Amino acid sequence: RETYPMPPISVVIADRERARRTACLRLLRHTKRFRVLGEARSSMEAIAAAKLRPRILLLDLSLSPGRSVVLLRVLRQKSPRTKVILLISRASEARILEALSRGAQGYLETKVLRTFLLKAVRVVDAGEAWVPRKMVAKIIDRLARLRSREGAYVSSRKLFAKKRTR
Repeated sequence: RETYPMPPISVVIADRERARRTACLRLLRHTKRFRVLGEARSSMEAIAAAKLRPRILLLDLSLSPGRSVVLLRVLRQKSPRTKVILLISRASEARILEALSRGAQGYLETKVLRTFLLKAVRVVDAGEAWVPRKMVAKIIDRLARLRSREGAYVSSRKLFAKKRTR
């Protein structure tokens, strides 16, 4: 049985810090399984780089302070098939959960880049999520709360709906 080599996973690195971009670049170029298409230092450069249609976008969550949700929406519009992995040095759990609920497929804390970057890119490219186990319970809890709010809204609407008569 013949096997054909898989095409390399295309990646764009969008991070304001040069040292972190360089670290990601070195790790990704270490193997032929990845191809870095470009780098971005700002949200505008990230949007421009999304036009390259990478399979993975490594996105510094602080690239667009306070507007990361808008940035994620624009990036998804420009390149709907691109999967986003957030790079996080400091962020609240609420902000991370918001970004995940807006389409990011995972996140990596920058202190573990060297250990997990290559694996995270492969896993997310394969269609899975990459989040630390400690966040899984919080994500499930958030989904349950959203579901219960949705259910409460539907039931109260039914309860107070006027009966139609002919």
